[in-house]
Amino acid sequence: MEYFSDGTGLFVWTIALTLICFGIYVGFRYSKLKAYSGQTIIPLGMIVFSLVLWVVTLGFPSEEAGPAVIPLLWIFWLILLSMVILVFCFTGRIDKDPKRGRMGFLGLGVGLVVVYYFAMDYLGYFLSSFLFLVIAMYMLSYRKPLTILLVGTGWVLFSYLVFYKFLYIQLPLGLIEDFI
Repeated sequence: MEYFSDGTGLFVWTIALTLICFGIYVGFRYSKLKAYSGQTIIPLGMIVFSLVLWVVTLGFPSEEAGPAVIPLLWIFWLILLSMVILVFCFTGRIDKDPKRGRMGFLGLGVGLVVVYYFAMDYLGYFLSSFLFLVIAMYMLSYRKPLTILLVGTGWVLFSYLVFYKFLYIQLPLGLIEDFI
Protein backbone atom coordinates (compact mmCIF):
# COMPACT_ATOMS: atom_id res chain seq x y z
CA MET A 1 0.00 0.00 0.00
CA GLU A 2 2.98 2.29 0.51
CA TYR A 3 3.39 2.34 -3.30
CA PHE A 4 0.37 4.65 -3.40
CA SER A 5 1.82 7.19 -0.95
CA ASP A 6 3.75 9.18 -3.57
CA GLY A 7 4.56 9.58 -7.23
CA THR A 8 2.79 7.47 -9.84
CA GLY A 9 1.05 5.32 -7.24
CA LEU A 10 -0.54 8.37 -5.65
CA PHE A 11 -1.69 9.59 -9.06
CA VAL A 12 -3.22 6.19 -9.89
CA TRP A 13 -4.92 6.03 -6.46
CA THR A 14 -6.37 9.53 -6.90
CA ILE A 15 -7.68 8.82 -10.40
CA ALA A 16 -9.19 5.47 -9.32
CA LEU A 17 -10.98 7.00 -6.34
CA THR A 18 -12.23 9.91 -8.42
CA LEU A 19 -13.63 7.55 -11.06
CA ILE A 20 -15.36 5.40 -8.42
CA CYS A 21 -16.98 8.45 -6.80
CA PHE A 22 -17.93 9.84 -10.20
CA GLY A 23 -19.62 6.50 -10.93
CA ILE A 24 -21.59 6.76 -7.69
CA TYR A 25 -22.60 10.32 -8.58
CA VAL A 26 -23.73 9.26 -12.07
CA GLY A 27 -25.67 6.40 -10.48
CA PHE A 28 -27.47 8.95 -8.33
CA ARG A 29 -28.02 11.26 -11.27
CA TYR A 30 -29.88 8.61 -13.30
CA SER A 31 -31.81 6.94 -10.49
CA LYS A 32 -35.00 7.72 -8.63
CA LEU A 33 -32.80 9.70 -6.20
CA LYS A 34 -31.90 12.25 -8.89
CA ALA A 35 -33.22 15.10 -6.73
CA TYR A 36 -30.39 14.38 -4.25
CA SER A 37 -27.52 14.01 -6.73
CA GLY A 38 -26.11 17.46 -6.00
CA GLN A 39 -26.03 16.66 -2.29
CA THR A 40 -23.66 13.76 -2.97
CA ILE A 41 -20.90 15.78 -4.68
CA ILE A 42 -19.32 17.30 -1.56
CA PRO A 43 -19.34 14.14 0.63
CA LEU A 44 -17.96 12.05 -2.23
CA GLY A 45 -15.26 14.65 -2.85
CA MET A 46 -14.38 14.70 0.84
CA ILE A 47 -14.09 10.91 0.89
CA VAL A 48 -11.77 10.95 -2.15
CA PHE A 49 -9.71 13.75 -0.59
CA SER A 50 -9.51 11.88 2.73
CA LEU A 51 -8.46 8.60 1.16
CA VAL A 52 -5.78 10.34 -0.90
CA LEU A 53 -4.45 11.98 2.26
CA TRP A 54 -4.62 8.64 4.05
CA VAL A 55 -2.23 6.98 1.60
CA VAL A 56 0.07 10.00 1.87
CA THR A 57 0.29 9.40 5.64
CA LEU A 58 1.53 5.86 4.95
CA GLY A 59 4.85 7.43 3.99
CA PHE A 60 5.15 9.19 7.38
CA PRO A 61 7.43 7.75 10.07
CA SER A 62 5.55 5.21 12.18
CA GLU A 63 5.56 6.23 15.83
CA GLU A 64 2.98 5.91 18.58
CA ALA A 65 2.23 9.65 18.54
CA GLY A 66 3.99 10.51 15.31
CA PRO A 67 3.26 13.02 12.57
CA ALA A 68 0.46 10.91 11.08
CA VAL A 69 -1.79 10.94 14.16
CA ILE A 70 -3.57 14.29 13.69
CA PRO A 71 -4.11 13.83 9.93
CA LEU A 72 -5.49 10.35 10.58
CA LEU A 73 -7.94 11.73 13.13
CA TRP A 74 -9.16 14.35 10.64
CA ILE A 75 -9.38 11.73 7.91
CA PHE A 76 -11.40 9.39 10.12
CA TRP A 77 -13.94 12.08 11.02
CA LEU A 78 -14.17 13.42 7.46
CA ILE A 79 -14.95 9.97 6.10
CA LEU A 80 -17.37 9.08 8.89
CA LEU A 81 -19.37 12.31 8.64
CA SER A 82 -19.35 12.20 4.83
CA MET A 83 -20.73 8.67 4.98
CA VAL A 84 -23.52 9.87 7.30
CA ILE A 85 -24.47 12.54 4.74
CA LEU A 86 -24.44 9.92 1.98
CA VAL A 87 -26.71 7.65 4.02
CA PHE A 88 -29.11 10.58 4.41
CA CYS A 89 -28.98 11.03 0.61
CA PHE A 90 -29.67 7.32 -0.01
CA THR A 91 -32.62 7.33 2.38
CA GLY A 92 -34.02 10.68 1.22
CA ARG A 93 -33.76 12.20 4.71
CA ILE A 94 -32.02 15.34 3.43
CA ASP A 95 -33.32 18.36 1.56
CA LYS A 96 -33.60 18.01 -2.19
CA ASP A 97 -31.15 19.91 -4.36
CA PRO A 98 -32.03 23.59 -4.53
CA LYS A 99 -32.49 25.44 -7.79
CA ARG A 100 -29.35 26.89 -9.30
CA GLY A 101 -28.27 29.85 -7.17
CA ARG A 102 -25.85 32.73 -7.33
CA MET A 103 -22.82 31.32 -9.11
CA GLY A 104 -20.93 34.64 -8.80
CA PHE A 105 -21.22 34.42 -5.03
CA LEU A 106 -19.81 30.89 -5.15
CA GLY A 107 -16.90 32.14 -7.27
CA LEU A 108 -16.27 34.91 -4.76
CA GLY A 109 -16.19 32.38 -1.92
CA VAL A 110 -13.76 30.11 -3.78
CA GLY A 111 -11.62 33.15 -4.60
CA LEU A 112 -11.55 34.10 -0.91
CA VAL A 113 -10.33 30.61 0.04
CA VAL A 114 -7.59 30.77 -2.63
CA VAL A 115 -6.46 34.21 -1.40
CA TYR A 116 -6.47 32.88 2.18
CA TYR A 117 -4.28 29.96 1.14
CA PHE A 118 -1.68 32.17 -0.53
CA ALA A 119 -1.86 34.87 2.16
CA MET A 120 -0.76 32.36 4.81
CA ASP A 121 2.84 32.47 3.58
CA TYR A 122 3.03 36.26 3.76
CA LEU A 123 0.69 37.24 6.59
CA GLY A 124 1.03 34.03 8.58
CA TYR A 125 -1.61 31.58 9.71
CA PHE A 126 -2.94 33.64 12.60
CA LEU A 127 -3.41 36.98 10.85
CA SER A 128 -4.70 35.46 7.60
CA SER A 129 -7.14 33.21 9.53
CA PHE A 130 -8.50 36.18 11.44
CA LEU A 131 -8.97 38.20 8.23
CA PHE A 132 -10.50 35.21 6.44
CA LEU A 133 -13.06 34.63 9.20
CA VAL A 134 -13.99 38.31 9.43
CA ILE A 135 -14.40 38.69 5.65
CA ALA A 136 -16.22 35.35 5.23
CA MET A 137 -18.69 36.06 8.02
CA TYR A 138 -19.40 39.53 6.62
CA MET A 139 -19.73 38.10 3.12
CA LEU A 140 -22.25 35.56 4.43
CA SER A 141 -24.43 38.46 5.67
CA TYR A 142 -23.56 38.26 9.34
CA ARG A 143 -23.58 41.88 10.51
CA LYS A 144 -22.80 41.87 14.23
CA PRO A 145 -19.29 43.38 14.40
CA LEU A 146 -18.60 42.45 18.01
CA THR A 147 -19.49 38.79 17.39
CA ILE A 148 -17.43 38.72 14.20
CA LEU A 149 -14.39 40.09 16.05
CA LEU A 150 -14.90 37.72 18.98
CA VAL A 151 -15.19 34.66 16.74
CA GLY A 152 -12.08 35.65 14.75
CA THR A 153 -10.08 36.43 17.88
CA GLY A 154 -11.33 33.32 19.66
CA TRP A 155 -10.28 31.08 16.78
CA VAL A 156 -6.83 32.68 16.61
CA LEU A 157 -6.33 32.29 20.37
CA PHE A 158 -7.59 28.70 20.28
CA SER A 159 -5.27 27.88 17.35
CA TYR A 160 -2.31 29.52 19.05
CA LEU A 161 -2.81 27.78 22.40
CA VAL A 162 -3.78 24.33 21.15
CA PHE A 163 -1.75 23.90 17.98
CA TYR A 164 1.23 26.18 18.48
CA LYS A 165 1.84 25.98 22.24
CA PHE A 166 0.27 22.67 23.34
CA LEU A 167 0.86 20.41 20.30
CA TYR A 168 3.99 22.23 19.01
CA ILE A 169 2.69 22.32 15.45
CA GLN A 170 4.65 24.79 13.39
CA LEU A 171 2.22 27.11 11.65
CA PRO A 172 3.36 29.73 9.12
CA LEU A 173 3.99 32.93 11.08
CA GLY A 174 4.57 35.45 8.28
CA LEU A 175 4.73 39.05 9.48
CA ILE A 176 4.36 38.27 13.18
CA GLU A 177 7.33 35.89 13.32
CA ASP A 178 9.46 38.39 15.25
CA PHE A 179 6.74 39.01 17.85
CA ILE A 180 6.04 35.43 18.93
